[in-house]
Amino acid sequence: MISVQNLRPRLNGSSWFAGLAALLFIVGCTPKVRVLRAPDSGAPTKKTERPEEKREATEKAPDAEKVAVNEIALLLPFELDKANPHAPSAADIKRSALALDFYQGFKLGLDVLADQGSHFRLNVLDTRDDTGENVRIAKSDAVQHAALVVGPVFPKEIQVFGFNASLGDALQISPLAASTPAEFNLPNLVTVTPPLSAHIKQLAAHIAAQYRTGDAVILYDTQDATSRQFIQPLKAEIQRIDRNIDIAQVQDDAGMESRVHVSGKNLVVLATTNKYQISPILAHLRGLHDELSYQIQLFGHPNWAKLEFDDADGLGVFRTRITASYFIDRSDPAVRRFDQRYREGFGVAPTEFAYKGYDAAYYFGGLLGKYGEGYKEYIVKEAHQGLHNAMRFEYNPAWGYVNNAISMMQYGSGDFRPID
Repeated sequence: MISVQNLRPRLNGSSWFAGLAALLFIVGCTPKVRVLRAPDSGAPTKKTERPEEKREATEKAPDAEKVAVNEIALLLPFELDKANPHAPSAADIKRSALALDFYQGFKLGLDVLADQGSHFRLNVLDTRDDTGENVRIAKSDAVQHAALVVGPVFPKEIQVFGFNASLGDALQISPLAASTPAEFNLPNLVTVTPPLSAHIKQLAAHIAAQYRTGDAVILYDTQDATSRQFIQPLKAEIQRIDRNIDIAQVQDDAGMESRVHVSGKNLVVLATTNKYQISPILAHLRGLHDELSYQIQLFGHPNWAKLEFDDADGLGVFRTRITASYFIDRSDPAVRRFDQRYREGFGVAPTEFAYKGYDAAYYFGGLLGKYGEGYKEYIVKEAHQGLHNAMRFEYNPAWGYVNNAISMMQYGSGDFRPID
């Protein structure tokens, strides 16, 4: 069973279903409720009950129907306070899209668990992307009574809410932010999106495993912010793994040509996400490979998965690899079932945030339904492969639980796909 209770935003006295709220939830967010019945006692008998037996049975009946209902608070930035309650604009809808998509995916995840026998009460709160509102919500009954808090999603909200909420044994799930957990120092925070440091550790380990004597590791630093955040920590991590690895750090094509090895592999890391910088560097690498026969294996930034590449870029030639925290396999029957259910329920195709919402609900809701309020001790014990991303948590007393489920992807046939 799921009951959904939505706190009413203050929109000039209008109700939750007025204006933009009606537009948001008319797409199909009606709560799914299953009727609970007492266990069947079998065929009726002809025994005549005494009055006191009837009273005792009546008193016990409610107990037979009692079930463990787990309360979840879902905090999302719908920002309904900024919307026109009478005539929502395209800007209003766009502003609320992330929150709505995540909510709808989350709701479907709880629906699946409800079909399996779990029972939840879901309280949905609009954080408005406002620090003051997060302070108020942090002290609300919906949060104080929750066994699980999912959200907020933006870094500034996460910190303000976390410092003002007294959650006790409940955990605060950060479902989207890729911020370094040390920025918050909240011991009950659960960071679902692996931070950049987790990607760097995985890539360093992968490069170290690929390296052989005679090879060269070349870190191409384009000196933009993305490269600075990636190259130096990667170099330090590779050296920590094996100080005998030959590492060169270059900043231009001339530096690259001076450090490539004629024999052996050249493991080249290019960390910028600026396509205007990437394209000419790839063209130069193609020249080294095609005309001078250098062996080049290319490694890129995780965000390359979101960029558009074509065959002329040569990623396939270089067997280009990146780290990734998510991948949606469209051929997976579970993904297809979710897609169909989402379309039937909401009339649109699911977005990345809908998948993230579903995975968060199914994993954390599943632990809560299975173990009750003691669920948090199982987070580091039970890994999970979701539709969109995997869950494999490690715990740090200072900044909580961090997902370290990172995979390697290789470019081929126009896309990055997991390496088997």
